[in-house]
Amino acid sequence: MDNPALPSAHRQDAHPAVHPEHSGDQVAVLPRPSVTASVVDDDRTVGPVELLPLVTARLREILLTGGDFDDIYRHVLAAPGKRVRARLVLACAGLLPDGAAAPRTAAVDLACAMEMLHESSLLHDDICDGSLLRRGAPSVPAAFGVRIAARAGFHMAGAAMQVVAQVLSENQNVFGGIGEAPGVTYADRLSDLSFGQLIETLPPAVDATALRRHYELVAGAKTGTLFRLSCSYGGTAGGADHDRLQALMQYADQLALAFQIMDDVRDIEGGPELGKDACGDLDRRVPTWPVIEWLAVRPGAREMWLSPETSSETLQSDLVDSGATQAARAVALQATETASAALDIFPSSPARDDLRELLQQVINR
Repeated sequence: MDNPALPSAHRQDAHPAVHPEHSGDQVAVLPRPSVTASVVDDDRTVGPVELLPLVTARLREILLTGGDFDDIYRHVLAAPGKRVRARLVLACAGLLPDGAAAPRTAAVDLACAMEMLHESSLLHDDICDGSLLRRGAPSVPAAFGVRIAARAGFHMAGAAMQVVAQVLSENQNVFGGIGEAPGVTYADRLSDLSFGQLIETLPPAVDATALRRHYELVAGAKTGTLFRLSCSYGGTAGGADHDRLQALMQYADQLALAFQIMDDVRDIEGGPELGKDACGDLDRRVPTWPVIEWLAVRPGAREMWLSPETSSETLQSDLVDSGATQAARAVALQATETASAALDIFPSSPARDDLRELLQQVINR
């Protein structure tokens, strides 16, 4: 059933939709043009951020095939976000410039796959949350309808895994040891994304300690899963050994915690750069990290939180005035410092610098 908060897939002014009974097109992963491949692989000084335009171009090659989902994919690609997961793949693949590695074109394709998995999860996230906006534009469910958005999300996720499979098949000498390093996340843990979405809807009692544990579990599943996959596939493509891959998992987990906390802070503080309605989590009474800090220090906060008479605007003002958002920032900052220390196992390189720069951008965004 369509989410009543979103437009119907069958409304008259909707974008042209895919055929209702269509199961989705096959995605043929196109070979990269030889000129582009030569430029990327020959110039090893090109950094992760400089490679992101290649990711955007490659995503268009993979997704825009003349199929029924093209209109949706154009809509998604028109508001691309910050490409954090692609950047993680590319940086982790470049941490050991002298290591035995897959071609950089393989890292670009893996970066595309992680972005596709992320975008597919956002389509379903917007369905679950009833979100009308995404990055300042109508969400896919709002623009195309819930049923079509769900199908597109499944299609994009399947296409992403096809890309991953092709990269692994073409580089078996590099990826043959996948699964041997304990505690390193690959696609076998992709279902943690759905687990995170599920447990987010089942918060514990309003107790600060229990809520912190629950929050860390949700953040590790919803945000951390793709961060870990991006670092594991990128690090493996770059020739990282088991110890270094495990260090990347710690980096990814702490980055995810900081990223999610700062996302929650921005949701409360709002601003035109948010790209979606502010206070959406407060409207739904989602116990984000600033709320947990507020519940721990503000007398009467529990009663305010539980009362249906307390408006989101009142909660927003009280959260900011209480210092809860600043306390949340401090926790995020500590997480980035832990993540940065995890990278000490790698030699100095532009890729390592980029991963540390990303930590600073998460705090300052």
